[in-house]
Amino acid sequence: MSETQQARPTVVYVDDEELARKYFARSAGSGYEVLLASDAEEAISILRREGARVAILVTDFRMPGRHGGELLRQVSQEYPHIVRILVTAYVDKDALRGAVNPDEVFRILEKPLGVGTVREVLASAVAAQQLRPR
Repeated sequence: MSETQQARPTVVYVDDEELARKYFARSAGSGYEVLLASDAEEAISILRREGARVAILVTDFRMPGRHGGELLRQVSQEYPHIVRILVTAYVDKDALRGAVNPDEVFRILEKPLGVGTVREVLASAVAAQQLRPR
């Protein structure tokens, strides 16, 4: 593996919509290694294998099975070094903040995600992650 590949932050993106996963991976650009999961259980499986090198977790809120808030809570407890971002198609951020502990989420983003927004938030999340204890 080259130094350039090793330096790329690893992001886990969780969304039950296949097109949303593909779009996010493309939007993140070549500066990130993006691992994709279709639900919370697949995300946890990825984190069990790769958690030490994952810098950021981005998850959709509404998914079949466990919702994103539950996933954020578990990741906050088990992988505190990972910066957590919540994505939603629903604009009621106050309701989301009530469902998610503020300490569990770095940002809440609204769908549809623009390329510029994805890249800006990922850059901010990497900077925040570098300040977290390992």
